[in-house]
Amino acid sequence: MLNKITREFILNEGVAPTFQSWIQSLFENLHSLRPRTISDQRRIEQMKYQLVELRKITRRMQENINRLEEQVVLLQEDKNE
Repeated sequence: MLNKITREFILNEGVAPTFQSWIQSLFENLHSLRPRTISDQRRIEQMKYQLVELRKITRRMQENINRLEEQVVLLQEDKNE
């Protein structure tokens, strides 16, 4: 039993990371890069901008998903009444 719990913890089995955690990880990795040329610096800045925009889009998508899930629940409640 303990081995299973330990393995799941270490390997994170069955748990997929969220979009937000992926974006955050990418953002942190970009911040740790040290560009050697101006073109590298521009590429990194462009990637940072793209990640910020991606974060905004995923936040809006999650809000839409939450709203739609609430609507489904309401429709199911209406159907059951």
